[in-house]
Amino acid sequence: MAGGPVRLISAGRLEFLAADAATGERLGRVGLGPRGDGTAEIGYWVDPRARGRGVATDAVRAACRWAFATQGLELIEWRAEAGNVASRRVAERAGFLIEGTLRKRLRHRGVRVDAWVGSLLKEGMP
Repeated sequence: MAGGPVRLISAGRLEFLAADAATGERLGRVGLGPRGDGTAEIGYWVDPRARGRGVATDAVRAACRWAFATQGLELIEWRAEAGNVASRRVAERAGFLIEGTLRKRLRHRGVRVDAWVGSLLKEGMP
């Protein structure tokens, strides 16, 4: 996997660290926020120096696979500010279906902005 293993680093909100398998260098994070109804929301970040290497996509897939297998989830939802093409590409490559645009759903620097939303179903996991 590009970027090496993904490791769980905290509970509650499930946080995973993506690290280089050879050096242990931290490359990014994936977070899952379980909602208690068989669903969770996902978010992710990758160090700018690690972008374009598949780190985010691999880490998102690994975290989703783990969550579906161990947490009883049926659906994971992704949201990002409309226009965040890089985040959308990661979501799509990881298997998320982009479902639409939610108007004024997120806050960015104190201003309400539109959000793209997508989902990944357990049975749709690539």
